[in-house]
Amino acid sequence: MAQGRDAMANNAKPLPPLRLSRILHARPETVFRAWSTAEHVSRWFAPEGCEVADVKVEMRIGGPFELAMRAPGLEHRVRGTVVEIVANTRLVLDMRVSDVAGKPLFRAYTELDFAEVAGGTRLDVTQTYTLLDPSVAGLLGGAPEGWRSTLDNLERELARLEG
Repeated sequence: MAQGRDAMANNAKPLPPLRLSRILHARPETVFRAWSTAEHVSRWFAPEGCEVADVKVEMRIGGPFELAMRAPGLEHRVRGTVVEIVANTRLVLDMRVSDVAGKPLFRAYTELDFAEVAGGTRLDVTQTYTLLDPSVAGLLGGAPEGWRSTLDNLERELARLEG
């Protein structure tokens, strides 16, 4: 309900959620840990070709989940908060993405569910977008590919964590 009020208050347009799943070859504890600290998030939380900088993660309700994503000629700031934590099982982040000048572009309400399966962990992602600047609608069209690439990076981080 808060999502709907936020969209109406800002005259923003909510979009259909993006849903995806990936089997990750690591234990749920390891996958959850990769989301839980700035050190880990800085190594993987961006699509290929982007770097992650200025990461701040505090794994507590209301704690920040913030970073900058940089690619040649492009930078986005993510300012978010942790909404829900169930250790090794569920994580919910409410993130707002802005350009380098601070102009709000979109909101990404992100629900992550971690389930132990044979061979590792199934990560289910549901990301609900609220478009705050209609000129960046095309950017959201690339979200499925961006997530695919980002989760490839996560796989590499998990392999590093599990040794």
